[in-house]
Amino acid sequence: MTTADTANAATTDQGATVAIADRDATAETKALFAKLRDADTIMTGQQHANDYAVSTDEENQGTGSDIYALTGKYPSVWGMDTLSIYGYEGPGVRENDSCDITCQTNNIATLDGKIRQADSLGAMTTLSAHWYNPVSGGSFNDTTKAVDRLLPGGDSQATINDYLDRIADLANGAKRDDGTLIPIVYRPLHENNGAWFWWGATHATSDEYKELYRYIVDYLTQVKGVHNLLFSYSPNGTFGGDLGTYLETYPGDDYVDVLGYDAYDSGDVNDSSEWVSNVVKDLAAIAKLGDQKGKPVAMTEFGRGSNKMIAEDGNDTDTQWFTRLLNGITADQNARHIAYMMTWADFGGSGSSYATYIPRKGTALGDDYAKYAADPAITLASGSLVDYSGTYTAASRAATARIVTPTEGSREEDGALTVYARVEGTTANKAWFTVNDDAERHELVADGANGGLYMTGTWQVPSELLANEKATLHLTVETAAGTLTDQTVVVLGARPEQAADVVDNYDAYVDDAELRASYSVANASSSAIALRANDEAAIKAGATGANALKIDYDFDKAPGYMGASLVLGATRDWSAYDHLNLYLESDGSAHKFVVQLQAGGVTFEAYPSLEQQRSGMVSIPLADFTTAPWDTANKGAVLDSAKLASVSAFSLYLNDGDQDLEPLPNGATRPRTGTIVVDSIHWSAGEPDSGDDDGNDGNGDNGDNGDNGDNGGNGGEGGNGNVPEPGATSSPSADPHPSGTPTPAPATVADSAKRPSTGLVRTGTAVVGLALVALAAAGIGFGLRYARRRS
Repeated sequence: MTTADTANAATTDQGATVAIADRDATAETKALFAKLRDADTIMTGQQHANDYAVSTDEENQGTGSDIYALTGKYPSVWGMDTLSIYGYEGPGVRENDSCDITCQTNNIATLDGKIRQADSLGAMTTLSAHWYNPVSGGSFNDTTKAVDRLLPGGDSQATINDYLDRIADLANGAKRDDGTLIPIVYRPLHENNGAWFWWGATHATSDEYKELYRYIVDYLTQVKGVHNLLFSYSPNGTFGGDLGTYLETYPGDDYVDVLGYDAYDSGDVNDSSEWVSNVVKDLAAIAKLGDQKGKPVAMTEFGRGSNKMIAEDGNDTDTQWFTRLLNGITADQNARHIAYMMTWADFGGSGSSYATYIPRKGTALGDDYAKYAADPAITLASGSLVDYSGTYTAASRAATARIVTPTEGSREEDGALTVYARVEGTTANKAWFTVNDDAERHELVADGANGGLYMTGTWQVPSELLANEKATLHLTVETAAGTLTDQTVVVLGARPEQAADVVDNYDAYVDDAELRASYSVANASSSAIALRANDEAAIKAGATGANALKIDYDFDKAPGYMGASLVLGATRDWSAYDHLNLYLESDGSAHKFVVQLQAGGVTFEAYPSLEQQRSGMVSIPLADFTTAPWDTANKGAVLDSAKLASVSAFSLYLNDGDQDLEPLPNGATRPRTGTIVVDSIHWSAGEPDSGDDDGNDGNGDNGDNGDNGDNGGNGGEGGNGNVPEPGATSSPSADPHPSGTPTPAPATVADSAKRPSTGLVRTGTAVVGLALVALAAAGIGFGLRYARRRS
């Protein structure tokens, strides 16, 4: 979409020139960039490396470290999070569930002390940001739509600016005794390809995400004058080594320093070999990309999640997990060049609330970690002040201009369309935009808000154009560097409403981009789903309207499963109905096809058959929906009208059936690639719609079989997946809120900073999908990472 996506760094001299996002970065920050880019060993560390521990008597005293307890050396990477600024995590403090500006200032001073401590011991600091939803006031897991309202012109920009002001205070206060600013790797908006955060998939389009990321970088560096940050982009894995998937939301080389990657093993409890193979494939692809762009690559989070969480009693069958991962990475000529890898925090606890990512001293897995850390490929902290010597020059970059808002594919429902544009690397003499083929110029002028970063102008849209039609905005900027251009496509008018009984009929989307913005695609690129025009044969067989949903699967590229989840925005009441109907074009593959509902806080699934190649309507009675095999806390629950009164998500998944089903007759195998088509998903009451009554004539009875989600379903930064009873809350409070005056948050996932045991985990015949969203809406608390922290 924009000229800012150009890979300017591809031809950068890999010596004294650094392809750094902030061209005004301090000498030490440029030196850190070069150090990470040129690393020949891998630094290793942990989130809250010296604040929380389970192996040392000095736990929570600021000097204890599980890595130190196992190795006799300090970790070379120390992680912190913005939650500590507001006292939701140590070493920050919070009294009476409140943290005003004085409290925040004191916590920032404490965190800056931690940064100095890490620096003095030879360690680097990273900072992640689990920001509470700026629109709703709910937690980071509250997925109320927010990103579009934080962009220039948005009504919630002041809130995000307040968050960023605290980041600036922290960065500007991180100084050595001689006043030298200490560089920090800052990792905002991480794991956005999952749907567990408000900035994640389905809650923001790819262009909205890119622009929010760019706004964060610009605000901190250009408005607040922060010049000791490196910016990390960190999607969640695995993705089969597909860089197209990794780069779908990439903000551009001018805004990213570290190519990050998060991955958690939620697979085979006895053997992580398959997970390691997938991770190495991803890291190798990213490492090659980093080499091309002249940027460092890091495993910004890794660990064991879900059913593989490290056991409190030390009993563990996969006792070579750390060394197996490291051996896989170092054996690959590309993956071995990552700069660092960091596990999540050892919050400890007990029982089902136990959460640790570095094993306890005196256990077999602890011995394995010590062996991992002693490997020549790994670097721990030196014990003395970090050396940031060297002189480096920021790479030059081309002059660019882009339309910031409206973002590609966004809807403009009222008559006043405001355009914000950003010009970088030069000065605009004159700027304007035109619409479609109309030559009328709509002038852009400098905007005093937002630190003067943008130019803005408006267009009064004629009412007759607000008709669900696309329009192309053409930007032209005259500068001393020449004429710069950009364009974006918007949709004018409101999306047509669907009938109350309709889940989706695929006729309200103007194009594939809008469709993909409404669905979260799991374990595949968003290009795996697309609109398919209905022909006469499809309509005769039961398809309705102009379009259907086409789902392409490729289990060679991404083994295990794939799917798409429609987050309904608000819960839907379908309690008046007793059959779910859909048009289905089956490819005869005999793969497991899963129709999943998040209803009343329970995940239900049905399994229409794909054994026969056919086209027609399938009608599924409520009795054919059973509790998802992985949702053990709700085993035996019944999908009834009471639960249908609160449906929060709808998903369609395909499983790699050779692993989940009985073998096919005559030695036949299921295809690795293929396509199915779905349309007219709707409810009915009484008699089912015409067609196969349930579609479960072949492969619907094996719901308890299959593997445990080792491909792509990552256990996240926390959680063993244990789900408390409905209504359960977690310590320290059910309503943490990062502001001076807390306000009640909507029902969310307790006090957790992460997705559930897995954002998208293949278990049995189904995938967890967006269970987090559904359970959050139902007010069910997960026993997750931050739910299990101690204050």
